Amino acid sequence: MRSQSAISVCVQGLAVCALLIPAVMLSSCGEADHSARIDRHKRLAGELDNNKLPLAAIEEYEKILAFDDLSDRERGNISYLIARIYYEDLKDYRNAAAYYVRAKEYDPNGSFVTEASRNLVASLEKLGNVLDARRQLGAVTNIDHQPADDDDAVVARIGGRDVWLSEVEDQIVLLPPEIQSQLTDRRAKVQYVHQYVGVELLYNAAVREDYLSRPDIQRQHEQLEKRLVVDQFVSEKVMPDLNIDTIDVRNFYRANKDSLYNGAPLDSVRAQVYRDYQSEKANAAYNDYIMRLAEAEKVEFLDQNVK
Repeated sequence: MRSQSAISVCVQGLAVCALLIPAVMLSSCGEADHSARIDRHKRLAGELDNNKLPLAAIEEYEKILAFDDLSDRERGNISYLIARIYYEDLKDYRNAAAYYVRAKEYDPNGSFVTEASRNLVASLEKLGNVLDARRQLGAVTNIDHQPADDDDAVVARIGGRDVWLSEVEDQIVLLPPEIQSQLTDRRAKVQYVHQYVGVELLYNAAVREDYLSRPDIQRQHEQLEKRLVVDQFVSEKVMPDLNIDTIDVRNFYRANKDSLYNGAPLDSVRAQVYRDYQSEKANAAYNDYIMRLAEAEKVEFLDQNVK
């Protein structure tokens, strides 16, 4: 009897296992199926958008949002893609604003947040929701400007945003030395604060008008950023190798005494000689560094194609 009972339990166990195995397999297949379907919707949405069929693209993206187990990060990214189509292609600012809000809520740290915030402000402005637009703009700008320390002071307010003294002083430091020296006086600094706020107001107005999305401004921004990065790279990686030797400066003077300095004695033109030699050596170091980079990256110039 015990043997028959054991066999019965074993048979029942096998039956349960037989029922469970297909269920697990089906679940596994379902998940793979689900991922493949999401990828298919994404590809199709991208194709539709590229072929100037924005409403159909939105429909495909919304099918992805219908999946319950979609992560918040994925949901935020899809919401952002839908918002962009409403904003850029359809000029439907009400729906654009709604999806930008969803995108920021689902993924507040997403790479798209800056653009989403900017376009949300512009959408609200275009809808006539001026107060909401200002509130959103204030929330965005407050992320970048915080008090430097406990002694920092608010010197102006733009809507709901505080303008801190440290923020203004950070801008003063970027000015040429002769301008900085003029701003040590309190009255002059107060006037500068007023000018600074005026620029901020103009910038906010331009953001609301979506000037940051203009291709010409984006190209100029890219070129400016490139120049700043290159200048910093050169100052840190190329120029530190420069060593100015007194003997080299004297030899440079002798070689260029008549052509550059009209035969003047070294003592009377020493500062100019030093600057000229430093500039020549800097140019040589710069060109040498470029040549080494070009060799390492196998650069080939096709000058014959320049017409």
